[in-house]
Amino acid sequence: MQTSRRNFMRIAGGTAILLAANSCTSGPNYPDPRLPWHSAETETDPMRFALAHALLAPNPHNRQPWMVDLLSPTEAILYCDPTKDLPATDPFDRQITIGLGCFLELFTMAAANQGYRAELDLFPEGSDQVTLDNRPIAKLQLHLDDTIQSDPLFAQVFARRTNRGVFTEQKPTLEDLNQIVESNNNIRTGYAISEPEVAALRALAVEAARIEFETPHTYMESVHLMRIGNQEIAANPDGLSLEGPAMGLLNKIGIVTRETLADPTSSAFKQGLQQYQKAANSSAAFVWIITPDNSREQQIAAGRAYIRQNLAATELGLSMHPLSQALQEYPEMAEMLTQVHGLTGSTGQRLQMFARLGYAKSKQPAPRYPLSAKIITHGKT
Repeated sequence: MQTSRRNFMRIAGGTAILLAANSCTSGPNYPDPRLPWHSAETETDPMRFALAHALLAPNPHNRQPWMVDLLSPTEAILYCDPTKDLPATDPFDRQITIGLGCFLELFTMAAANQGYRAELDLFPEGSDQVTLDNRPIAKLQLHLDDTIQSDPLFAQVFARRTNRGVFTEQKPTLEDLNQIVESNNNIRTGYAISEPEVAALRALAVEAARIEFETPHTYMESVHLMRIGNQEIAANPDGLSLEGPAMGLLNKIGIVTRETLADPTSSAFKQGLQQYQKAANSSAAFVWIITPDNSREQQIAAGRAYIRQNLAATELGLSMHPLSQALQEYPEMAEMLTQVHGLTGSTGQRLQMFARLGYAKSKQPAPRYPLSAKIITHGKT
């Protein structure tokens, strides 16, 4: 029975079970979970136009933590949805805050594309360094400005992806890497392309992935956020999508379920870890972002820099995949966190983002909730 099950998993694409990003068909609540990637350009209200592009930002586990109180066509308040946190792998909401920084940078770029200057008042009521709470992340204002110019990277918004697949053996050039790290608004960055450095960082990424997979409370956080099959994805277009024509059927007959994915002895679990580690070992180069401290403001700045790097890589035809495991702040990962700071020359500061680069076939964009699902009015949805 084990051999039969393993073959069935392989036929269904089981070797990429945790990295799936294929296609999605209709579901009951959001018939096209990728519609936001096509509808953002149709918004005519300047604030809605900027927000519709901002929600395409990369964010941890595709949680899409943003909620917006839309006050007028030029004013809004950005909040963090407290139900979108990741308490096991992101206990201090550092990664969630970085995702909000990505959102704010795309917001600013989209506004400039329409001739508006975005004014951002970060944390106007203060912030908590332990956890994000119900206070605003930022007040957003748009001002018409005939001197503002569209950012060239904005042209890559709809082509940008987070590619978790295996990269080819082709390496980026030093010129490419310099162009990527120079796109980031003067925040400190670094990169590795020499084989000894890349090999050391690959090994670290593989080990960090093993720790997260084999630590029950951190791995189960991912399992709970898996959307298995097109129907689940259409109902909840967030989290980790396991999709494809056969995935819903495999779920119904008990081969791909949260229970089998959670079982360390199952082929689903083993193949998922192996595929993630195979992807990490295919990394052609690495880039990273460092901040002088770990304040909320610096986390926002890191997010703004990261999305710019991602767009710059897209412009060059490169794929980028953030490797968050070694940066996480739970006890089992403490040694990896120390090691990655040493390998990237960031000891004494805070390594905020660590990503692999390479060449790969383009993937489908991640599902997204539409803007309508992210608008609140004075604290009410």
